[in-house]
Amino acid sequence: MRFLRWSMYGFMALVLAGGWAFLYWQSSAVDLAAGDAARSALNGLRAIDARWNDQLVAARLASRSGPEPQPARHGRAYAALEIEALRLPHPQMGIALSAVKSAFDEKAKLMQRIAAGEALFDQAWLSPAGPRLDVLSRVLDRAFEDALTQAELYRVWLLYYSAFLLAILAYLVSQLYQANVGLERRVAERTRELSQALDKLKESEAMLVQSEKMSSLGQMVAGLAHEVNTPLAYVKASLESVRARVGDAGRIAQETDRLLELLSAGQTDEAALAAQFKAVQELVRDKRFDALEAQVKDGLYGIGQISELVANLKDFSRLDRSKVAEYDLHGGIESTLRIARHQLGGRSVRKVFGDIPPVACSPSQVNQVLLNLIVNAAQATREQGGAIVVRTGMRDAQRVAIEVSDNGHGIPEDVLPRIFDPFFTTKDAGKGTGLGLAICYKIVESHGGKLEVQSKPGVGTRFTVVLPVSAAPALAA
Repeated sequence: MRFLRWSMYGFMALVLAGGWAFLYWQSSAVDLAAGDAARSALNGLRAIDARWNDQLVAARLASRSGPEPQPARHGRAYAALEIEALRLPHPQMGIALSAVKSAFDEKAKLMQRIAAGEALFDQAWLSPAGPRLDVLSRVLDRAFEDALTQAELYRVWLLYYSAFLLAILAYLVSQLYQANVGLERRVAERTRELSQALDKLKESEAMLVQSEKMSSLGQMVAGLAHEVNTPLAYVKASLESVRARVGDAGRIAQETDRLLELLSAGQTDEAALAAQFKAVQELVRDKRFDALEAQVKDGLYGIGQISELVANLKDFSRLDRSKVAEYDLHGGIESTLRIARHQLGGRSVRKVFGDIPPVACSPSQVNQVLLNLIVNAAQATREQGGAIVVRTGMRDAQRVAIEVSDNGHGIPEDVLPRIFDPFFTTKDAGKGTGLGLAICYKIVESHGGKLEVQSKPGVGTRFTVVLPVSAAPALAA
């Protein structure tokens, strides 16, 4: 529809331009050179006719005395007159030219016969060549005047038409100005809408990243519960043992208080004092409290492990995504491996840590990248025989590299270019959102780094996270 409308506009513009060109051509269509050439040829025929008349006079005199004159030729002059005269269109031009030609041809024959000795002076003298030249001259003048009048009329039409085109042009300019103003207003509105949409998109992206993070953490709840159960058993057993000895400790305290009262009395029965002392001694000997300290230590150790797991979980689930700090990547890897311990199962994990400096980054986001890559590596390998290697080192003087490689099934070549696309997944329905690697790629990109992948089906996959040591300007802002 738009193409049809613009085609119609183009056709209208072409018609208007063609009308103006036609009027301009018609207004300048008077051929002045043709008029001058026609008059010059007409004067040439007049000269020929005059020469013939002079020859007639001379021939009449020669009939009495002297030689006979030769007639002048007129064909070339008439041909030139005909060519130029026909360039000035007039309805009577052809008739006048034919009459002139007939008259001159007839007079030329008479002149030849007179030259041959015939006495045809009166017929030749009365030839209508001269009057017909006068008629042709008037026709030429009228044709030239008509051409000038027509050209002047076309000039007037051209003037009005030009004024009409200027009016159209002015209208189009005004419409263009109004359209430009409207376009600027719409662009401003559209820019504002896009800005609002961008803000909403950023909010949605943050919520989506957090949702993916919590989704990953939700898959580990069972594993974390198992990890918490072991130290919790330490705490429970220790507290139960302590509780069992609390009553004995209370009895010892009561008997000890009675012994102290007897000792404090001024007159004390020695037998009662000895009996009380023996009772306290037997209680202390029977109730062994030497293991109580070890049980308390076991409980504190279990509480420490639970506290560590809770701290790791808190680090991964916190919402301060914009916080940028100097971060120890090795500590982050250790924390991530503890969080993902249940997902790793019986797979072997080898850590090859190089000498790298702390990196200015968002720790929560980097932890999420590490967690996604390690969990993906675990899911790509078998429970028994699966091997994962986490390696760190310097890519160059300003960048560090973290490699997570596995000996899993690898990624097919036709799938490899699409693994970072949002919502693309090769997992079964309900087992993956297809956002893990896309979010990792986005996080690494926002840090001014890059996420590389090399994979060979049947051999394994290696993901490499390259991060700058200094925070990227966009991330720092």
